[in-house]
Amino acid sequence: MTLQEKRIARVSSRPLTDFSTLKAYVIRFTHPRAICTTIRFFIAVIRNYLVRQYAHVWHLSHVPVIHVDHPLDKTVPFLPQKVSVYFRFIDFWIEPLTMLTERFGLWKGVGLGNQWLEAIKKTYQSAGKVYAGYLSTTDRPDYKGDKLFKLIHGADPHLLCVPSLHIAIVVLCFTFFRDLFEREQLTEAEKTRWNQSLYAEAVAIAESVLFVKQHSVNCIPAAFYMMTAQFPDLVKPRVIEAFIDDMFKTSTPEEISPDNAKAVRAHILFTYRAYLEKAKTAGVWYEPIREWLSAYKRPQTADAQES
Repeated sequence: MTLQEKRIARVSSRPLTDFSTLKAYVIRFTHPRAICTTIRFFIAVIRNYLVRQYAHVWHLSHVPVIHVDHPLDKTVPFLPQKVSVYFRFIDFWIEPLTMLTERFGLWKGVGLGNQWLEAIKKTYQSAGKVYAGYLSTTDRPDYKGDKLFKLIHGADPHLLCVPSLHIAIVVLCFTFFRDLFEREQLTEAEKTRWNQSLYAEAVAIAESVLFVKQHSVNCIPAAFYMMTAQFPDLVKPRVIEAFIDDMFKTSTPEEISPDNAKAVRAHILFTYRAYLEKAKTAGVWYEPIREWLSAYKRPQTADAQES
């Protein structure tokens, strides 16, 4: 049995959640092939996520802030118990980095990991082009019943809602690795196990951003459109439409009613298709999102209109 065959035998039956995130951090900050890519990645995150928000919080920037709530948001109940799903977002995209080094060996695994970090870096930079023109926010409950919510509400100024980076990166994750598994000719068992796992968790995390009120239904289609525009070979419209159709498919009626789930999916799909249509005549890919933000006025609910 070759060394590579031994590696495959050791990892092929393991779930992705079995791979250490700590090991990924250690490798990314110590391996000579990883360090530069990792530093460039974190610089992109700091510039496009932290600086964009805190410059506004500290009154160093005067980029307009748009409230992007929609009446459909109220049809999705606030479910604090979904916060653990929401928080899986970080480990979700880090665990595959460790899998790559254990599956392919340190040198090649780090190189493949570099490709993955470069793709996420591009996602942050792309979102930053929208945030440079408009910040965006939503109403979220003042809930302090969980330490994770305290962390979210304390650390996140909540000004980068459109497009949602949560949505963008989970979509990128399952499409990127599906492509990589094909390119690197993984076994059928590995592809089936890990593709199904990545896709199912991507859908669950996408649902959770609505359940924990970190995003509006308006934040999701903008992220889908951004990823289609920036990664057209990976994130094709048919992939996104299938993803939208799978949202809330496993939710119980107690979590969200079937009629409300259908309405949310329809709105997301309609808005995503509208972005694609506007992109045909846009000068730059992010123009349709900026135009939408510029023109958006929160529709009033019936209760608000009566008051």
